[in-house]
Amino acid sequence: MAGLGDPIKFVKAEDFFNAMNIGDGWKSPTKVVSITVDPPTDLDPSNPSAADYYHGVTVTFDDGTLAAIQFIRPTVFRVRYDPAVKSRDEYGDANSRAILQDYTTRLVKVLDEYRNIRWKTELTEEKKGDEIVYWQLKSEVTFAGDPPKFNDNQDYQVGDGIKLIIYRSPFRIQAIRKLQLLKPLYPMPGSIVSGNADGNYRVIWETSPKTFRWHQHPQHAMLKDIVLDVIKPGHGEYMGFGEQGGTSFAKTPTFMNYFNCDNMQYQQVYNQGPLDSREPLYHSDPYFFEVNANPEHANVTATFIDNFSQIAIDFGKTNAGYIKLGTRFNAMDVYIMTADNARHIVRLQSGLVGRGMLKPRYVLGNHQACYGYSTTKDLNDCVNGYRNAGIPLDGLHADVDFQDEFRTFTMNPDNDPGKMFGDLRGRGIKCSTNITPVISVRDKTQHRPEGYKTLQEGLRDKRFLADVRYTTGTSGYAKDVRYVNYGGGNYYEVDPNDHSKRPDFGDDYDFESMFNRSTEGNWVPYRGAVSYGYGNGTPGHYVDLSTEDNRKWWGQQYEDLFNWGLEFVWQDMTTPAIADAYGDMKGLPSRLVIPTDSTKTKVTHQLAIEAWALYSLNLHKATFHGLGRLAVRKNKRNFILGRGSFATMYRFAGLWTGDNASTWDFWRITIPQVLSVGLNGVSICGSDTGGFEPGRLPGGGEARICPPELLMRWYAGSFLLPWLRNHYVKKDRKDYQEPFNYAEPVPSVVRFYIQLRYSLMQVLYDAMFENILDGMPIARSMLLTDYQDASFFNESQRFLDNQYVCLRDILVAPIMQSAQEKPDQSREVYLPLGNFWYQSNLMPWDDQGSALLAPVEGGTVINYSAPIRSDYDSFRFIVPTFIREGAIIPQLQVRQNVDSDINNPNHLKLNIYPGKDRNYTLYLDDGVSRTSAPTGLPQIVQPMLQAKAENPDHVGGWDEEAKSEFRMVVIEQTTTDPSVNDSARTIVIRKAHDNYGPEAQVGFVYTLVVYYLAGVDPADIEVTVQAQPAPPTTLEFERGSPTGYKSETDLRAVIVRINETIGTSKEVTVTLTPKKA
Repeated sequence: MAGLGDPIKFVKAEDFFNAMNIGDGWKSPTKVVSITVDPPTDLDPSNPSAADYYHGVTVTFDDGTLAAIQFIRPTVFRVRYDPAVKSRDEYGDANSRAILQDYTTRLVKVLDEYRNIRWKTELTEEKKGDEIVYWQLKSEVTFAGDPPKFNDNQDYQVGDGIKLIIYRSPFRIQAIRKLQLLKPLYPMPGSIVSGNADGNYRVIWETSPKTFRWHQHPQHAMLKDIVLDVIKPGHGEYMGFGEQGGTSFAKTPTFMNYFNCDNMQYQQVYNQGPLDSREPLYHSDPYFFEVNANPEHANVTATFIDNFSQIAIDFGKTNAGYIKLGTRFNAMDVYIMTADNARHIVRLQSGLVGRGMLKPRYVLGNHQACYGYSTTKDLNDCVNGYRNAGIPLDGLHADVDFQDEFRTFTMNPDNDPGKMFGDLRGRGIKCSTNITPVISVRDKTQHRPEGYKTLQEGLRDKRFLADVRYTTGTSGYAKDVRYVNYGGGNYYEVDPNDHSKRPDFGDDYDFESMFNRSTEGNWVPYRGAVSYGYGNGTPGHYVDLSTEDNRKWWGQQYEDLFNWGLEFVWQDMTTPAIADAYGDMKGLPSRLVIPTDSTKTKVTHQLAIEAWALYSLNLHKATFHGLGRLAVRKNKRNFILGRGSFATMYRFAGLWTGDNASTWDFWRITIPQVLSVGLNGVSICGSDTGGFEPGRLPGGGEARICPPELLMRWYAGSFLLPWLRNHYVKKDRKDYQEPFNYAEPVPSVVRFYIQLRYSLMQVLYDAMFENILDGMPIARSMLLTDYQDASFFNESQRFLDNQYVCLRDILVAPIMQSAQEKPDQSREVYLPLGNFWYQSNLMPWDDQGSALLAPVEGGTVINYSAPIRSDYDSFRFIVPTFIREGAIIPQLQVRQNVDSDINNPNHLKLNIYPGKDRNYTLYLDDGVSRTSAPTGLPQIVQPMLQAKAENPDHVGGWDEEAKSEFRMVVIEQTTTDPSVNDSARTIVIRKAHDNYGPEAQVGFVYTLVVYYLAGVDPADIEVTVQAQPAPPTTLEFERGSPTGYKSETDLRAVIVRINETIGTSKEVTVTLTPKKA
C-alpha cells in the first residue's frame, strides 16, 4: 500500500532467504530451558475428557520463546513456533480453518473412533549426570481393531508409533520410527534372514541445530519472518508441492512461493512461463512427500504447512543439505506424517484437511467452455456441433458474458435463462455459470429498473468488507497510496487515485472519499473491481465471508440461478482477483483490515495479507453450503469448480489450474500438476484442455487456434484424467477450439478418445467413489500404485513426470512433444516392476477390440511409436496405454451423456485379463443423489454435527442425507497357476453392500469377457456358473458372442452373459476350466 518500499508485501523466496542469510536482526533459540506436558486451558468444550486426547508438550527456550510439539495421530505430529507467543494457552487447542475439526483434541478423538484404534504418548528424559541431554516424546498404538466400513485395511498395528527426540542444546528435533525392509520382488529362502525381521529404527525427519530462525519487524508486530530448517537426506526424493509449475513430478532444487494470485500464463513474477516452479500460482497447496530417504526401507514422510499467508521454500537451492520452510505472517505451523507407503500418507493427510463429498457422475464427462459465448444460440450451436459430430458432451459453462452487465448472480434476460437452461438440460447438458466474488456497484439498469437486489441487501445489512486500513509506517493519506503488483517479471506501482490506471470499462469514483473512512459509526465499504478484459468488468464490493450469517446470505443468492435450471457452479477469480488499481498482487490491498476466522473458534481482525488464502476458502465454503440449503437442490449432489484457494478447499470444490495457454509447455505440466495435487487426496483436478489463451507464433503474434496436433495430443493424453474441459478465450483472440470445428483427423481422433473415456466411465466413477472412502485420487502417480518399485528413485524416476495410472490398472503414457520436436512421434514408456503388462486392447464399442498381444515384463522400457494417422484402427495407438496383468476393467456402452434411463439402461461388460490374482470393486448408484453417500464418514458426519452444535438451525451442504444408497460389488479373479496360460480360472462376483437397485443404470444382464493369451482356443474352455446362497443353484447364462460383439475366436476370449442385474445374487462363481484331452 505504501509502494515498493513497504515491508508489508509479497517478497520473492530468494529475497526472503537472502535476508535471513545476511542475518540482520534475525534470532534463533539455541537451548531448551523446560518442557511441560500440561495441555492448554482452551480444550474442546464439548468433550469433558479432552485432556485425554492431548498428546503434546510445550517447549520453553533460552530466548523466552515457546514451541508446541504435539502428536495428532500415532505417526503424525505437529510443530508450532511463534516468537510472539508467551504462554502455552496462546498456542491453544483451536485449529485453523484448514483442519477438519475446530479443536485438535476433537480431531484426535474423531479419527481414533473412526479408525478404531487407541494409542498413548509418554515423555521421558535422558540425562548425562545431572544434566538432561534430550527428551523423548513417544507415541505407541495400544489397540487396533477392525478397519472402518468400506475400507479394506487397518492402517495401524499395535506397537506402531514415533519417537520424537528433543535435544536440549543445541535444540533440534529428531523423529525416529521402526521401519520394515521393502519386500523384495524375488525373496530369499525363508531359512535365510537378512536384517532385523522386526524392523530397524531409522531417522525419518530431523531439523538442523538452527531449527528455528526468526525476525520480527520493529514497527509491524504482525510481520514476523520465521524459518524452519529441515535436514534434506542425500537419498531423498521429493514430490507434491501442489499445482506449482514445472514438468518434474520429483522436484529438483529450487525456490518456491505460495501466495495465491491471478497469474495469467504463469509468468507474472519471474516471466519464465509454466516450466518455472518458482511462480506463485492461483492455488496454494504447501504439502510434499519425501521418499527414499531410507533406501530399502518402507517409509514415506510428508510435510504440510498450515498458513494462509505467504509461504516461501528454499528447496535445497542455497544448500543441498537443507529444506528451509519460511513464513512471513502468522505462526510456523507444520504437520509431519510418516507411513510405510504413499497410499497411507494420502489417507493421513486427507483425514486432517478433509475429503470431498460424493460428486455427480456428469462431472467426469466431457465439458466445453468459451469466454466469448454470450447468447442462447451460441450454446445451442456448440451442443449441435458436438451431437452432430458424435462426440459425447455433458457440461457447458456459461461465462460472465451471460450476466446482466457483469453483475454476479444475474443473467441477461434477453437469453431467457429459464428456457435456455431447461432446453439444454433436456438434451442431457448440465450447465454452470461463472460466479466471481465481486458484487457490482451498478444498481439500476435498463434491464433491471428495480435495481440489483444483491447489492442493495449487502449495503443495507453492511455485509461487505469495510474500508479500514492499517496505516502505521505510512503518511496515512490517500494521495500517497501505491499498490504493488507484478507483471512481466517486474514489480510496478499503481496509483489508485489515477483514473487512467483503472480498467477500460471505466470507474470514476473518488478514491480519497472512501479510503480508510469506515468507522464504527460510519460504515464505508471497500471498493474494488474485477476486469475480464476486452472492456468487460465492473467495480464492486466484496462480501465479508468470515461470519456464518454472511456465508448463509451468500448462498441464498444462488436461488434464482438454480431455479432457472443451473446445475453446478464455476467459481472464478477466487483470490479474490482484483484489478491492479484497486489492490496489491492483483488482490485485496495488503493493508486492508478485514475480519477473519482463521482460527475456527473466534473471528478477529487481521491484515488482508495475513489471511490471504482464507477469503477464497470461505468463498468455496459459502457456495457449497449455500447450494445444499436450496430447496431445488434437495437430495442432489452439488459440484463447484474452483480456480484456487488453500489445501483444504477440496472439501468443497474441484480445482482447475487457472489461465493457461495453447502451448506444448502447458500440456507438459498438466500431468505432473494433476498427479501432485492428487497426493493431497483430490478427486477432481485438471487444466483447460487445449489451453485458454493463444500461443505465440514463431514469427511473433498470437495463433488464432490451438494447433491441431497439440489439441489431439492433449485430448488423447487426458482421456482418463479426472477433469476434461475444453476452455478458451474467443473474443478477438481465437477463432475456435471446439474439436468439431477442426478439419480431419481432429474430430475423429477426439471423438475416439472421448468415446473411449465414456466407455470407461465406470472406472472413473469407481475411483471417484473410492476417493471419499480413503482419499486416493482418480489419476494416480505410479508412486501410489506401484510403490514397491524402487527404480522410481533412480533410473525410472523420469517416467513419474509423464505417466499416470487410472484407479489401479490402466497405465497411460501421453505424448508430450510435437512432431517438430520429435519427428518419429515416439516416446519411451516404462512399465512398473512386479507385474506383466498388456498393450491395451480396449476400444469404445463392443464390436471392436482385439486379442491380447504377448505380455511385457514389468521393469521394461519400451520405445513406443505413436504417430497420428487418419485411419480409425490406428487411433488407439496415439497414446500408449497398458493394462496390468490380472486386471478387471468394466466398460459401459457409449452414450452422448452419462444420464441414466430406466427405459434404456446401459450394459455392463467386465474385461478380465490373465495373470496374477486381483480384485475390483464396483460402486453402483444413480450418480446424482446425496443419499448415495456412505454413512458414517467423518468428513460428512463431524462437520454436520459441529455446525449444528454451533447453530441449531444450521442446514448446510454436508450430506446429512447420506444413507449408503449404493450397491458395492467385489469381483475377484483367482488362477491356479498364473504362469500357465491355460490354468483354471475362477471369477467370483460378490455383493459386499446392497442398499440400491441399479437396474436403471446397468440393466438386467452383464457380460464377462475373459481374455487368454496365444495358444489357447476359447472353444476348449468349459464354463460353469453358480449362484449363492447355498444350496447352489444354476444361474441362467449364455456362452458365446452376443449380437454386436466380436467373436470369441477374434478376441481369444471366453464371453459369458449372465442374466441378472450384477449383484442381485449374494455371490456368483464363474469357473473356467480347460477341457481334458
